[in-house]
Amino acid sequence: MLLLSRSLPRLPRLSSLGGVVRRCQSNAAHPGLATPKEFKVVLDQETLYIDQDLAEALGWNPATRNSVPLTLHGWAPAYFAIARTGSDSEQLAKRTVESGGDSNVQKVLEYLKDR
Repeated sequence: MLLLSRSLPRLPRLSSLGGVVRRCQSNAAHPGLATPKEFKVVLDQETLYIDQDLAEALGWNPATRNSVPLTLHGWAPAYFAIARTGSDSEQLAKRTVESGGDSNVQKVLEYLKDR
């Protein structure tokens, strides 16, 4: 597991986190993907623990091990997206939130919510 938000001297085992497991799906960052990929993530307080595959999909590089800036955009109750800051995916998420009052956008978000 990799930690993107901060460094810890030792990562705790998943069983000791007592966190919540959520589902993460996206293919916006990689338009060549035919279908979204699912990843298992663990939320412990304000830290989201993720697998290396997801970290790399978000732009983390194992050779450099540099931080990757991420942005969370949301429009309750139907739409929340985490994307690499400055990416096309982040701009799409931002504009989706800004368009949240549009009835057509609401229909699309309802459709996506069940995916």
